[in-house]
Amino acid sequence: MSDSFVDLSYRGLALARRVKLVQVKPSSGYVEMPTPMPVGTKVSIAADDGVAIEATVAEIHELVTGATQAPGMLVRPVLEGAGATWWKARITAPDVDPEELRRTDPMLDTTIVAVPEVIEDVRDTGVMDALQDDGKSTMMMDAVDLAALGLDPNARPSGELTAVAAPIVDDDPEPETKSPTNNAKAKTKRKKR
Repeated sequence: MSDSFVDLSYRGLALARRVKLVQVKPSSGYVEMPTPMPVGTKVSIAADDGVAIEATVAEIHELVTGATQAPGMLVRPVLEGAGATWWKARITAPDVDPEELRRTDPMLDTTIVAVPEVIEDVRDTGVMDALQDDGKSTMMMDAVDLAALGLDPNARPSGELTAVAAPIVDDDPEPETKSPTNNAKAKTKRKKR
């Protein structure tokens, strides 16, 4: 049978509409889509006739320049009831044994994908020693007193701290003044003491 077009969803949210399901085998199929989901993700495949099949992403192929395969993901369906019948009617090739494939074509790239198994490890580690209670109590620090630092606690923070400097005392009572527009004419003579 020819390729099928299906809708994909993840936890009830639509991922893609009318994407191509190709290379349908008894235990897997390839869904062509530009943004595949991560390996291990459980997705739902919905056919045009209302059949829904749950599947797990086993491999992904991202969009790569020069690639011969369309981007997408290899899914492994959970085949039960009407979904199993629908899937079997669309099988285009048998499952291939990876060992047989390696024996017949050693130059063929073989990808072996395994979903990691969670193993509970109850051994103590050095990090755990650092996190153990040392018997000392934890104390809270007081907030910084801005007024004691000479800062206005009601001022809007600007990202800069203003420095307080002592006023400049000049021994000369009449300093030279300069006009920003005409420096030559604005000079005043100093008085001699």
